Amino acid sequence: MTRPPEDQPDDDAIRIEIDVLAAERVIFFSDAVVAIAITLLALALPLPHGRTNAEILRSMSHDSAAYLAFLISFVVVGSHWRWHHRVFKYVARLDERIIGLNMIWLLMVVVTPFAARLLAGSGAFGVRFGFYAAVQIIAFLVFVQMSRLLRRRGLLRLEPPDAHQIDVRLLTLAGLFAISIPIAFVTPLAFAIWIAGPVAGRVWLLTQSRGRGGRIVTMLRKHLGDKHVS
Repeated sequence: MTRPPEDQPDDDAIRIEIDVLAAERVIFFSDAVVAIAITLLALALPLPHGRTNAEILRSMSHDSAAYLAFLISFVVVGSHWRWHHRVFKYVARLDERIIGLNMIWLLMVVVTPFAARLLAGSGAFGVRFGFYAAVQIIAFLVFVQMSRLLRRRGLLRLEPPDAHQIDVRLLTLAGLFAISIPIAFVTPLAFAIWIAGPVAGRVWLLTQSRGRGGRIVTMLRKHLGDKHVS
């Protein structure tokens, strides 16, 4: 016994449901890959060795570069996931181009634990630093391209309210990482650019938001004053 035509699901509704489920599978897969990458970061941490407190502390001090590389990479991978989550939660469907770019982005995330171990090594600091920075630059640029294509091709339920801000921030970070590469061949203090850049960006954003807030308050006071006079 067949169902009445009016009870049968519409073809467009079926396609929409299939697109949503397919997009969710890609998102779940991406979340899992990022989680594995962060786990690999922790598994690669060197264990301190020694029989006394002093020996343990000396061992930890000897491996301080590895611990620093872990902390930097944890923040970097976590930031990659946050930006991915902030954009992809609005996704309605994906096409082959976006899936391909997402795989390249995931490749950079998975390579990051290896790059972190390389960064913590000794000798040839400029090359090791440059490789790590290049991996992150590729991840930043690929994600910006994904974000723009998602908006341009109408693959989002609605556009993220901070989409442009995310693009600008990632392009800025890519620029900072690129600038740090030649500096790393001169001094290990190239690390400071990775830290100072985001801090300066945060301060600038706070300054801008306070400035906008002050202008809004001034406009409200003027508006209320005009109403009171009238």
